[in-house]
Amino acid sequence: MTHMEKIGLYLALGAAVILLFMFFFSTSGVMDYSRLKARQAQLEVQVAIAGSQNSKIEKEILKLKTDIEYIKHLAKHEYEMAAQDELIFKEKPKAVTPQKLETGN
Repeated sequence: MTHMEKIGLYLALGAAVILLFMFFFSTSGVMDYSRLKARQAQLEVQVAIAGSQNSKIEKEILKLKTDIEYIKHLAKHEYEMAAQDELIFKEKPKAVTPQKLETGN
């Protein structure tokens, strides 16, 4: 192999290494592509979760607009309201005695 052929071979190998480096590590290279694909998968999961939450809220809005029994249920259980003919009994909180405070019981 002549001296010129060796220089040509080294230049070709150097150019190939530089091109491969650019192919993998540039902003539009393989590494960036794989990061973007992983990010896309994360965002798709977030979109699916938001979509299911959205449909759940839409169903609840529809119930609140149309289902009187659901509204009564919420009023009774969530907001502790009672109908006119209902009585509500609540337990009194137990009194704390000074002796219990001193001993830590």
